[in-house]
Amino acid sequence: MEKNKAKILVIDDDPDFRDAVTPILESALYKVVIASNAEEGKEKIFSEKPDLILLDIMMDSLFDGFSLCHAIKTYKEYKEFKDTPIIFISAVKEKTGSRFMFKGEEQGLVGPDDYIDKPAKPKDLIARIEKLLRK
Repeated sequence: MEKNKAKILVIDDDPDFRDAVTPILESALYKVVIASNAEEGKEKIFSEKPDLILLDIMMDSLFDGFSLCHAIKTYKEYKEFKDTPIIFISAVKEKTGSRFMFKGEEQGLVGPDDYIDKPAKPKDLIARIEKLLRK
């Protein structure tokens, strides 16, 4: 896949983050699609068929990101997207000083392909996206 054709779906309820990350991704020649919550994210997954998903963990509820990630990776309705890389992005560390330590696998949930703390450094974010898209 050519780098400039990759489509990234950003699912995050924070408009400041969406406004900040969009130009970073676009400057790396990615097509960016935005969803402001998990419900909108679900619709965009089917309508846009993203190559990678940047997913906030906490939106309307504490576990929105986890449940959506698990659904994409395991539910039949998402089977065409189960191999789509998902990167969790979270501000928990910034707010609490430590990373959100929800062990999804202990609850039987399938986790993301990567995890980035906010605020994300643009070079780090792009490098991780490129690594997952090359798989």
